[in-house]
Amino acid sequence: MSYPNGHKGDAGTLIVQECRTQFERVGSSRHRHARPVDTCTGTFRADRGGAAVEDATVETPAKFEPGTELGVQKTDHRFVVIDEQWIWRSLAIVCVAVCAVVAGLFCLLTGFGSRRGPGVREAWRRVPGGVVVRYVLAGVGGLAALGVGAALLVDGIVR
Repeated sequence: MSYPNGHKGDAGTLIVQECRTQFERVGSSRHRHARPVDTCTGTFRADRGGAAVEDATVETPAKFEPGTELGVQKTDHRFVVIDEQWIWRSLAIVCVAVCAVVAGLFCLLTGFGSRRGPGVREAWRRVPGGVVVRYVLAGVGGLAALGVGAALLVDGIVR
C-alpha cells in the first residue's frame, strides 16, 4: 500500500511510444494456457524531477495509443500503473494477511489445530484474557474479512 499512497517510489508520467500484447503461459503442467498481457513502453518522467527514463516498460490493463500519458509509479524493481484495481487488490492482500495473523494468534493462544488440541468451542472458551480478547480477535478478524470481500467486490465492479 505504500506505492499507491506515494510513501515509497517515484510517481510520474509515462508517455507511451508503443504497446504490444504478449501471451504468458500460466497454469499447471496438465492445464496450461496462455494469458494475454498488455505492456507499454515509453519515456518516464518523475513528478519530482530528475532524469527521464527511456524505454520504461509497464504492464497495463489495455493497449494505449502512442503519445498517451499514463500515471505510473516507479518502484524498486519495475514500473506499475497506479489505478483503482491495483489499490483495491493491494487492500485485499493486506486484509487477507490480517485474517491469517488473527487465525494464527487464535491457534497459538489456545492450542487449536494441534494434534490433541481442543475443538473450536473449547478453544474459544480457552482464549486467555477472556471476553475482551475474544471480542478483539473476532472484531479484527471480522473487519479484515469484510475488507477482503469489499475490496474484491469493488475490484470486480471497477473492471
